[in-house]
Amino acid sequence: MKVNLVEDQFNNLDGATLQVMYDKQQNLNLLMLTPEKNGDSVSIWVDEKLRYKLFEALNTEKLSDLDEILLDVLKEVLQKYEYDFIATIAAAKENIEFMCAWMQSKNQSVIIQKLAIWAELEVQK
Repeated sequence: MKVNLVEDQFNNLDGATLQVMYDKQQNLNLLMLTPEKNGDSVSIWVDEKLRYKLFEALNTEKLSDLDEILLDVLKEVLQKYEYDFIATIAAAKENIEFMCAWMQSKNQSVIIQKLAIWAELEVQK
């Protein structure tokens, strides 16, 4: 997974890319931060909980109240369909009220990203 980070988040950097890789043998994630222009990459090994907290902290796009409601609805539906994303999206699309709200959201990709990270942690419990 890659996340592009904006200049405001880092002192003396013009932006960066955060890459996440997973080592199944160690059951750990490698987070690698690569500056956009100059400098060497920096990497650290972290567990799932810390990885989730780091992604939350680095997410520059804040969800609106409507977006938070949409995320909560998708979490409930995802649990109902036993973490099957395709079934969840199909069920959500059938709900007219949800779809109207979804079409108004400007953060659909952020909502899906947060849902995927949350689901991955839930499945590992």
